[in-house]
Amino acid sequence: MVPAKILVVEDETIVARDIQQSLTRLGYDVPTTATSGEEAIRKTKEIDPDLILMDIVLKGQMDGVETVRQINRQFDVPVIYLTAYADDATLERAKTTSPAGYMLKPFHPNELRPTIELALHRAQIDRHLKESLRWLATTVRCMSDSMITINRGGRLTYMSQAAEALTGWLQQDAMGAELTTMFSFEGDGPVQVFENPAMQAMMECRIVRFDRVTLRAKDGTTRPVAGSTAPVIDDAGVVIGSVIVFHDAQALEQPDRGLESIRSELRQAVARAPGVINLCAWCKRVPDVSGEWYDLDTFITEHSGLQFNGGLCPACLQKCFPHS
Repeated sequence: MVPAKILVVEDETIVARDIQQSLTRLGYDVPTTATSGEEAIRKTKEIDPDLILMDIVLKGQMDGVETVRQINRQFDVPVIYLTAYADDATLERAKTTSPAGYMLKPFHPNELRPTIELALHRAQIDRHLKESLRWLATTVRCMSDSMITINRGGRLTYMSQAAEALTGWLQQDAMGAELTTMFSFEGDGPVQVFENPAMQAMMECRIVRFDRVTLRAKDGTTRPVAGSTAPVIDDAGVVIGSVIVFHDAQALEQPDRGLESIRSELRQAVARAPGVINLCAWCKRVPDVSGEWYDLDTFITEHSGLQFNGGLCPACLQKCFPHS
């Protein structure tokens, strides 16, 4: 197993060397140290560490907190703060950079291992989570159906790009809006009011499908939508919201006129092709320019004026009347 690579940032050279040696004895790879924020950023780029031990109080233009803030903007590296200052103000500043740990000086070298291992484990989980979220976000962007999420109180918390296009609302403008701002749960009659399917899904903890909800777009236009909604449940089994996936119900009912036009033109082109008759290999029928299919004899009669009489060829006569 490859040992974790750690960058130590400490402006006291003797202290930095001592920490470096302690980490090396614990089995970690500590190729270098840094004594300032600027040097820490440069060496982070050079060695790509798995973890950074950062002293909060650094000499120079940037202290440890500002250095970590700059590193977070460029790299995905967990940071453990090392400091002799534990006052509330310092702690609050450090918390704004989402560190993986916080250790007070002086500390025993053996105290480093559990803190480092927990930080590395948490960083690995966070990377897997971020990767999963990226896959999920890409999947949602590729969906032709619209998707929105609401919290337990029925207020919007997320809107996909397809939902923005269908509703006319941008996510930043719709955040926190009531679901009833966009959806109406009333039928055509004056008293036809039915239950909000999203709230029903959360109350009954099940997927609810709907096909008679009216969407009110931002410009005031309305259209029927259909889809389904499912509750979102946390690890404790508590319902925290609902996901709603829906589409324009009218769009699915309307045939693709462009595709039908292309098909019609193709049928006419084949039917009019010189010297070609589009003959079905199974039933032996042929189509005319309108796409209607006829028996071969009917087609020839209508297009050539020839008439057919009824009769049997010798082979068929023998099959039908073998004893004649």
